[in-house]
Amino acid sequence: MRNEQTGLITSLASHCWRLLSLRGDWKSMPDSAAFVWLAMGATLLGGLTEQLVRGRSLDVAVLSAVVWVGFILAVSRHGGIFDRRFAGALALLSIGIEGLLVLTIWIPAAEWPVAIWAGVAVMHLLFQANDAGAAAGR
Repeated sequence: MRNEQTGLITSLASHCWRLLSLRGDWKSMPDSAAFVWLAMGATLLGGLTEQLVRGRSLDVAVLSAVVWVGFILAVSRHGGIFDRRFAGALALLSIGIEGLLVLTIWIPAAEWPVAIWAGVAVMHLLFQANDAGAAAGR
């Protein structure tokens, strides 16, 4: 059992790294509602943690985390259908971004490059999904 858990964590970290390095593909995510909601829960907790560690008030931290999860839910709809694979990929990417942003607390000069790269990674994933949706509609 322990070996399976280690393999799962390693696989998730690998997918996260591939998404952060612009080499990941959202279609390689599992098509599972359980995976999506676990990833969304971790994204919500990660967002709260990142904001609280930065010294934001609890109200601002909750609002920020909930808005980001709402954004993920909103952009994960293609043609009115919720795409679990895309939502899972965006949530997993968000977890990696939040982790990097927490690390930048101790390296202040790294905050802006991480934030800019995070924006590039999110836009890359959004464009990738948009291209796939456009191709499927033809």
